[in-house]
Amino acid sequence: MIFRALILFVLTLALGACASGARSSFDIQDRETARPMGLVSAPGHPIRVYLDAEDRAALFQQGFREGVPVGPDGRLDFIALSGGGSNGAFTAGLMKGWSETGERPDFEVVTGVSTGALAAPFVFLGSAYDDELAEAYTGGAAAGLLQPQGLGALIGSGIYRPEPLRALVERYVDAGMLAAVAAEYAKGRVLLVATTDLDSQRGVSWDMGAIATHGTPEALALFRSVLVASASIPGAFPPVLIPSDNAGLAFEEMHVDGGVTTPFLAVPETLWAFREPSGTLRAARFYIVINGRTNPVFDITRDTPQSVLGRSIDILLRASLVTTLEGNRAFADRNDLFFRYAALPDDSEASALDFSVESMTAVYETGRKGALDGSAWR
Repeated sequence: MIFRALILFVLTLALGACASGARSSFDIQDRETARPMGLVSAPGHPIRVYLDAEDRAALFQQGFREGVPVGPDGRLDFIALSGGGSNGAFTAGLMKGWSETGERPDFEVVTGVSTGALAAPFVFLGSAYDDELAEAYTGGAAAGLLQPQGLGALIGSGIYRPEPLRALVERYVDAGMLAAVAAEYAKGRVLLVATTDLDSQRGVSWDMGAIATHGTPEALALFRSVLVASASIPGAFPPVLIPSDNAGLAFEEMHVDGGVTTPFLAVPETLWAFREPSGTLRAARFYIVINGRTNPVFDITRDTPQSVLGRSIDILLRASLVTTLEGNRAFADRNDLFFRYAALPDDSEASALDFSVESMTAVYETGRKGALDGSAWR
């Protein structure tokens, strides 16, 4: 018995070594000026920016650059969508209910992280896409996302197969959506999605409109890959390898869930103390959608490695969420900005990993009803 266990252990290590992920060699200088999928940034409109960029102006201007339009009421409306797994159905319901009230803004800036990234293009394109967004979460297409790799998990970097997640993205994100995003980008509107670059250990903000405006098959492939990467929880799903090059040197960038570096993409931490006197910004309205609960939830933790680790990670992520939320609220208060956030009720029993149609439909209805009666906003 001991011998067989030892053989299994050695075999596991050997298989892991065989799939240890040998990749092309490159250095940080190659990465800094790389061209993902061969796409070149237009002057003044970078395809992506690091979240901790030393050039604060560049980072700030990605979301609030000159030319971003304002609505008929003269306000710039900004909405940030957080991660939360299957609880992304909350965003879908919230948008539908908000549209039904007739008071939903035409958001000039939309950002998304993780499941929020998957919803962000639909929210960006407006209420005409509400039904598609609802179908993506409650129509059964997402019910099969968590398909275990089985023995494949021993030779890969995720316990779940990546194909269902990519298939879900490809089902809804097509050339038509790419063209629609590009058309709104041409009007000055902004759509940003965050991923985490494992090689540089930095968060990345991708300008999806700048990508879409290229209109090529490579642009569609990159657009899809960024969305898949942003929703790929490390360890659960394999990282997304994005082909890139620099002056003829080809390599793959490795990206995972944007939630590793930021729970949602609004005003970054490096700018919380930054005071912006812009008239456009002073008229802005900030909305944050939290696809989960913000307060602690009591539960008896089993004395097992999995339970202790899982509970600890949950606490860590919630602490990051609350800190980021408070930092953004303080920024809004300091600059006298309108600020509201929506989150699942504290008594909600929704689980971020329950992708059943019944659970996601219930979460969807929570968001929709909260928008209809206004109780969702805090």
